[in-house]
Amino acid sequence: MALVIKERAAVFDLTQIGPGNLLWGRHRTWREGKAGFVTSATKEQLIVQYHPGIGNVTNHFIIPASEAEAGQWEIRWSADMTEVFVHDVRKDDDQKEEGDSDEAGGTDI
Repeated sequence: MALVIKERAAVFDLTQIGPGNLLWGRHRTWREGKAGFVTSATKEQLIVQYHPGIGNVTNHFIIPASEAEAGQWEIRWSADMTEVFVHDVRKDDDQKEEGDSDEAGGTDI
């Protein structure tokens, strides 16, 4: 019996994001998102450092690729602020409101 097995898993595309990128993230359980910068990027997780508003203090949050793939995170990121990319929390069809954009750029009717 093997101790380690190979499985398919969601991973981050490191050609799209990496250390130094600006990132705004909001977990589905948070009321507001947090803005910071990526300090570590692996295929399995992103670590984002942010200022929590307390003097000379910084903090961080971790975004696992599995949670991002499952639609638990709304993420906006940019390497140089000339182009901002979005990974959005998935909405159930019954939660979409009339006029919400779909991913193809159209609108639901």
